Amino acid sequence: MKKALSTLILSSAGIFTSAAAQSQSVDGAGEQSSAVEPKSNNDDTIVVTGESDRERVKELGKVITRPARANKAIARFHKPICLKVSGLPAEMAELVATRIKENISSIPALRIGDEGCKPNAFVGILNNVNETFDSLLVEEKWLFTGLFIYQKKRISKGSEAVRAWHVFGERNIDGTEIPGKQRGASDAQSIASSANRVHYTGRSNRTPVEIAGAVVLVETAALQGKTFRQLADYATIRILASVTDEIDGSRPSLPTILTLFDPSSAYQPPELSEFDRAYLDALYELPINSRDAQVIAAAGRRYRAADRVEE
Repeated sequence: MKKALSTLILSSAGIFTSAAAQSQSVDGAGEQSSAVEPKSNNDDTIVVTGESDRERVKELGKVITRPARANKAIARFHKPICLKVSGLPAEMAELVATRIKENISSIPALRIGDEGCKPNAFVGILNNVNETFDSLLVEEKWLFTGLFIYQKKRISKGSEAVRAWHVFGERNIDGTEIPGKQRGASDAQSIASSANRVHYTGRSNRTPVEIAGAVVLVETAALQGKTFRQLADYATIRILASVTDEIDGSRPSLPTILTLFDPSSAYQPPELSEFDRAYLDALYELPINSRDAQVIAAAGRRYRAADRVEE
């Protein structure tokens, strides 16, 4: 399986470049296509008292967000997203891919790549995901280009059923691509550093950080009792945002699809929760050089606004 995944990823011939095909509606497909009925959520409603929505969103936002490096903007996609789903029968893979594309298309700042594009977002279902990940670290180092040691280590945190990570790049302050950042060069030597010359006191000069590629690997056995909609929605947020599913499921929290593979969580949303959608909307509606705290604050505003509309 490790070799098969490695061959599949390599055959994509540029997993970290452009974007994917058109989407179709799969309303209800997730529930209908599950191999095993999802476990009942009866009496699993979470009640949180004594905290405002602002505080709850802020707390959960801080928990899931992988902090950006000092004075760096929060990372996000700039190019169209080209998706590849592997490890499932073709029809099932298409269901998952279609739902992910629908989620992506619901965010105005994002685009799906044209048909035949080179994948820059990969979702793989496989056995022995941890063993495969360890093998990739050694045998396919190009999949982790530019990641620091601490960034590689934090990939292994969170659910044992999932290994997800991004490859990052930098852009000019106006959002245009930096022509040929030197590989292996120090920050002081890189073209990115020269082109952007970040001033720590100037928010407007903060260097935008691009998600150049996303990989989400999920253990086959962990899909027991999950729907394709749940899988697709979980993969969506792991693809689009630099977040972790390292959440203490025993503590009260706003619902988030990121608890999907946490056996200690009392509640697993059937799809992207209001918090998840508010977080992704905030991430992609703010200026491209926004900081973690700005995204979390904007997510709180969007969450409260959506709550008021529902009332």
